[in-house]
Amino acid sequence: MKNYYVLSCLTTVALLSGCASVKPSVIKATNNSSIGVLYQAAPKEFNDAEVYSDPYLREVTPVHSATGIGLAVLSAALGSFNSSSFDKEVYKGNLIKTLKNPTLDYFKPKANQVLKAWLDNNGAGYAYQQPLNIGYSTWTLIYKNLNSTDSLYELKYKVSFYKKPEKGSIFSGWTKQACSPAPVEANLDDWRNNNYAKVKVETQHLMDQCLQQFEQQLPVLLKK
Repeated sequence: MKNYYVLSCLTTVALLSGCASVKPSVIKATNNSSIGVLYQAAPKEFNDAEVYSDPYLREVTPVHSATGIGLAVLSAALGSFNSSSFDKEVYKGNLIKTLKNPTLDYFKPKANQVLKAWLDNNGAGYAYQQPLNIGYSTWTLIYKNLNSTDSLYELKYKVSFYKKPEKGSIFSGWTKQACSPAPVEANLDDWRNNNYAKVKVETQHLMDQCLQQFEQQLPVLLKK
């Protein structure tokens, strides 16, 4: 499904200026078609509840809900705070800083291969003027039910793909797609065992699903 998000002019300029110092890596096909790709944290405007992206695994337990520790991930201006819409998804939780978001290490090289293959077959020698952005977003281990006696936790992962249209301007809306597979459930002890080994394995499975979606979404993202 096509999703088009028109951000405000100020937000658009902020996003572009924030990336100005980061040069995209160039993917070049055998037919000389090419495109620049930027891998980075997705802007909070593109994330659920407008929370900041997760650079590390974020573990949210019922304790965070009960005590109100770190209510939000600095998601919105204080003036727009709405307690009725507040939920566990926006709790800061605990950052497991030994577990860096694996999008750059695992997803990136595989996505580059998918992108090159697509350009080989469909690029027709065209050099894209606007870079493709791939932004890591959600990576959380979060309790399923606050009042349940079990300790089921959901592993969630999300990555966003967004690009300015080729014939657009700096104020044109973004063409945006996202992948957020169904979460994986397990007991917290199972997730934590052996230095979160299950988290690492299952996250790779989730990213593999997103690689398939990424390939399917390329005709929309790379429309000339």
